[in-house]
Amino acid sequence: MINIYDYANQLEQNLRQTEEYQELKKAYADVKADENSYKEFKKFQEAQMEFQNKQAKGELTDSDVDKIKSLGEKIEKKKVIMTLMEKERKLAQVMDEINKIMFKPVNELYQD
Repeated sequence: MINIYDYANQLEQNLRQTEEYQELKKAYADVKADENSYKEFKKFQEAQMEFQNKQAKGELTDSDVDKIKSLGEKIEKKKVIMTLMEKERKLAQVMDEINKIMFKPVNELYQD
């Protein structure tokens, strides 16, 4: 029997070597190098988490929506942050494809 965790750990190491991950890593370093952009980015991340938590609990208000929109508009003006977000999307696409591959046996099992 195989140890599937060995393959998962190897996949994690391989992922770190992909172009998508390396570009994301560089884009994040670029954001961190710009103090103002980094603060705005962290502020937006915190607001996103708060927004998602409130949304999950059904406690979302109009002011919460306005707050996240306002922060989003601010960061859209920062090229370095937008580059980071684009690199995140590209890596997420890779992760989605990997996820589909990993769940292929289960999906095939349930197909009639």
